[in-house]
Amino acid sequence: MHDPKWCIFFDFHTMPACPDVGKKFDFDKITDKIKECGVDYIVFPARCNLGVAYYNTKAGIRHPSLSYDLWEKLSEACHKKGIAISAYINVGISHEEGLRHRDWTIVTPEGHAYKPPHLSHWFRNMCYNSPYAEHLCEMVRELASGYKIDGFFF
Repeated sequence: MHDPKWCIFFDFHTMPACPDVGKKFDFDKITDKIKECGVDYIVFPARCNLGVAYYNTKAGIRHPSLSYDLWEKLSEACHKKGIAISAYINVGISHEEGLRHRDWTIVTPEGHAYKPPHLSHWFRNMCYNSPYAEHLCEMVRELASGYKIDGFFF
């Protein structure tokens, strides 16, 4: 078990229409900088609150403009430099999955799949008493069995 001294939590959420996601991501450069700062553990999104994955998923929705397995390459680069990495999976909200599976969302008594008014239409709350729960479990199984991973952050 890894007993971290310094940790970085990457928090980003990339709209599906955003082009060239990860195109110029320099894994050696970022892991060198992380190591230089004394960080020995990072938490990085495998799936963000927009409902898109940054790895080659069969269960979920891979970011449409991602041309490679970003999570795998970062995990490999981290482990080469002795940096532990946990997969962040946002479980409470999902833009894309909520759009594609309205039956997985929480619907208010007023019939809203989101909480109005200000910009909250991007944040559909997901219902764990629906097939969404098994969907999340399948994504966790994919990551746990297919990647070198040091933990999960939900």
